[in-house]
Amino acid sequence: MPGTASLVRPLLPVTVGGLLVLSVMQMDYGDFRRYVSRPLMPVGVVVSVLCVLPALTWALVSALGVPENLRTPIVLMSAAPSIMSAPAMALILRLSVPLILSVVIGSTLLAPFTLGLAAKLFVEADLRIDPLDLALRLAVFICVCFAVATLLRKTLGTKRIEIHKPVLDVIGLLLLLTFAVAIMDGVADRLANDTRHVVTVLTVSFFANLLLQAAGGVAFYFAGVRDALTIAFACGNRNMGLLLAVLPETSAPDTLLYFAVAQVPIYTLPAILSPMYNALLKRAS
Repeated sequence: MPGTASLVRPLLPVTVGGLLVLSVMQMDYGDFRRYVSRPLMPVGVVVSVLCVLPALTWALVSALGVPENLRTPIVLMSAAPSIMSAPAMALILRLSVPLILSVVIGSTLLAPFTLGLAAKLFVEADLRIDPLDLALRLAVFICVCFAVATLLRKTLGTKRIEIHKPVLDVIGLLLLLTFAVAIMDGVADRLANDTRHVVTVLTVSFFANLLLQAAGGVAFYFAGVRDALTIAFACGNRNMGLLLAVLPETSAPDTLLYFAVAQVPIYTLPAILSPMYNALLKRAS
């Protein structure tokens, strides 16, 4: 639907915020509390996701001589929190839902502070937005979403939310459709006019996702196969929608292009890697 992308582009922040609100509303706080009662593992993963991997990514892309137009979005991707849909994906892939839920919540809440720092240290010259401004925008956006979700949860009650889950799923589906269309604004034109560049950026986004997953899985292999795969998934699949919701439209075109096409590996790699996940989990059990 390339013709409608520019029309719904202004709704991008609304769709990202709505998906975040829906996710927080329907979280299983019992599982989350049980996992954070033993905080060593989730804290270690969150620190790795938000601090260690961005530094390693910046060192790697700098050593490889990756051009500035791609270095910035790759580093920002590696510093973004894990995607909010990760717990649902983890359930399908038979990964640890409580672990990934604690990582998603922790990384999302801390992202404004760590993303601003990563932008300041690694990509300030290419970002076209002050790192402090980025941190403040993210903080306000995330806090408002969590506040709205908490208010709705208290107002509706968990039983009513559970009863009306199919309705919430339809709302989430409509938000995802709107997000998918809005985020592709301008991509069709660039694909037609500069096919090789768009395909290159798409290919780089696949490699970046896979390398982040590999780094997370290897680093936490000691935790066991299931937890290591869970952490790998959280490390590779990042919520770039949050960044798109707060970055100005004057941001570098290739940064916006990368964040758009990087959605493709997020939604295809789970299916592609599912047989490998199942084989490793079966062997471990």
